[in-house]
Amino acid sequence: MLSFFKMNKSFLILLLSIITFIGNVNAQEIDFTEAEKAWIKEHPVIYHGYDPTWAPFEFYNEKDTLYYGIIADYIKIVEDKTGIDLRPIPNITWKETIKKLETGEVDLATGISSNERRKGFLNFTKPYISFPLVIVTRKDYDFIGDLKDLNGKEVALPTGFYTSEMISRDFPKIQIIHADGVKEALKSVSFGTADAFVGNLAVVSYYINKEGFTNIKIAAPTRYKNSDLSFGVRKDWPELVSIVDKVFEAIPPEEHNKIKLDWIQVRYEYGVNVGKIVYITGILLLIVLLVIVIILLWNRSLQREIVKRNIIEKKLENSLSELEKKNDEKRAMLKEIHHRVKNNLQVVNSLLKFQSRKLKSEEAVTMFKETRNRVLSMAMLHEKMYRSDDINQIDVQDYISLLVEDLVKSYTVDKQIKISIKIAPVNLMMRTLVPLGLIINEMITNSLKHGFKNRTKGEISVRIKHLEGVRYEMIIGDNGNGIKEGHKSTGIGVKLIKTFTKQLNGTLEQLDMPGAVFKLTFDKIGVS
Repeated sequence: MLSFFKMNKSFLILLLSIITFIGNVNAQEIDFTEAEKAWIKEHPVIYHGYDPTWAPFEFYNEKDTLYYGIIADYIKIVEDKTGIDLRPIPNITWKETIKKLETGEVDLATGISSNERRKGFLNFTKPYISFPLVIVTRKDYDFIGDLKDLNGKEVALPTGFYTSEMISRDFPKIQIIHADGVKEALKSVSFGTADAFVGNLAVVSYYINKEGFTNIKIAAPTRYKNSDLSFGVRKDWPELVSIVDKVFEAIPPEEHNKIKLDWIQVRYEYGVNVGKIVYITGILLLIVLLVIVIILLWNRSLQREIVKRNIIEKKLENSLSELEKKNDEKRAMLKEIHHRVKNNLQVVNSLLKFQSRKLKSEEAVTMFKETRNRVLSMAMLHEKMYRSDDINQIDVQDYISLLVEDLVKSYTVDKQIKISIKIAPVNLMMRTLVPLGLIINEMITNSLKHGFKNRTKGEISVRIKHLEGVRYEMIIGDNGNGIKEGHKSTGIGVKLIKTFTKQLNGTLEQLDMPGAVFKLTFDKIGVS
């Protein structure tokens, strides 16, 4: 037995070369039926749909306008073995591919997962490649061990991916945010506008390495089976399914592994499949020897990969530390900016107040007073940002309560006005709160000026809640005199409300309720 381990090195190399050559020769011999050969002859060119942003599986390179990826390599093998020219459809998205497959406008998708809905309009080949589905979060996020831990959280998923259907069905409490591709979905997790992403491990690894997402991690596997990819073929082409299955069955294991390793820069542990070797040689001793040599070479490759990955992880840690240091400096600078803006706005307010004392026109004094309130609403927001521990978030309930209270104090000397503020837990950033605060300022000012004439008391209320995705709703108004039928206001306040509503991508409508009550539906600005 020891003599076989000590055999001449050149003889061993020659033996492995002969075995590989025999395997490749066998792999090239595909026994198509006469019907399959006739079908191939009748279909020399087939156009297929794809996802142009799903690297490393498939993507469209804008620089040289060519189609690349793992799936493209498998397509090349199918073309070589069959003679069929498989051409990607120009300028198509994955969403369009799925829609046109269902309507019959597209005949084939070369990298698609099977599910019950898709089986209604497609036949599927046997899966030719498979990777696990994983959960991705930021490194500083709370522990996530399973999809159920994401109930009530926002998960970013690309539009048209079957994972959306599965998660919506099995975890209805998870809020799904749709993004234009994997890159944008991962970016939303990295930037903190989404809590997590669920997707293919190979795709996640590719984009983490390529885009340099140093603050996100693979948090946990999912309970779903691996993401299996097949060719999805129109229902009336069963011959193509059989043809492609035969091509894939003829591909040797080492060629499968080579395609994966060419594209994926992450370590995976594959078992050694020696079943095909039984058909090549009947000498059991040579089979055992071949397996041992492959294992030794594979272990050596894994050791080199471990060392390489440790070096990369160390560099990533250093880069992350440097980024955190720069972020701390930026936070300090932003807080100082908020402080100075607040001071400058207060100076503007003081000048307006001083100037208004010289005015004799009551209308002019009122206009100056309203302008001062607008300035104060912005100054108050910058003051909150300056004093907040997190410059990206402030206490919305506290900010709006103080804003309304200050307005009521400035307008009502002899009236008893009850204030009712109910704000659901929402995360609204500066770009949303500035126009929202100014809208509230105008609405409350109108209520205080016109809503309680000839009255000694009344109530003003503000309600804000989250609807879905980036959409929010505010109900604001009073229980006062209301707006006379047919009355149309053309003042600057109305123009400002319309401008800021448009800025928030919002809609404003008056509700059929006592007094003057309005509903504003708006977007959280700055979120895809």
